[in-house]
Amino acid sequence: MDHERKELLAQKRAQLKIKQKRAEIQQYKDRLTKSIEHFSQKYRYADEAEALKIETFLSKLNFKQPGQLAIQEVCPYPHGNAYLCFLMGTDALFEIYVFGKYSDIMSDHDTWEVFSPYLLLVDEDFIHYTYINDDGEVMESQVSCWRRKGVNTYEQRIIDRKTPGLG
Repeated sequence: MDHERKELLAQKRAQLKIKQKRAEIQQYKDRLTKSIEHFSQKYRYADEAEALKIETFLSKLNFKQPGQLAIQEVCPYPHGNAYLCFLMGTDALFEIYVFGKYSDIMSDHDTWEVFSPYLLLVDEDFIHYTYINDDGEVMESQVSCWRRKGVNTYEQRIIDRKTPGLG
């Protein structure tokens, strides 16, 4: 009987943590929505399927330190719609992805950087991306050229382009 109580208590704690995390995510979403003028006309939050694609994409990137990408080569690309990812901040902030026009996201950069100094814009093709560091330096890139390295492993080549900083 005592074992069942401990198990029930552990389940309740896990449920409470999930509830608290959802509440924290919602608080950030509310702050973002209030911080950006006409947010709902320009942006929306990624749904679960999109979030999974974004997380898979992020797992392919090479980070030299938390929030800082290891960028190698140049690759310009045409800008359309993108998902904004916060690369520094709380766990809740890492789970929020904002979808909108690349140009709108860039024009609201000053507001985004209040939430995170390192930002990543993932193109809706899930190949191209734009990284913005804490100095406002913008680097465009793409994940490409997967080539077989071994039996079940692949090597990824990342192609990048630096563009002048924001400001």
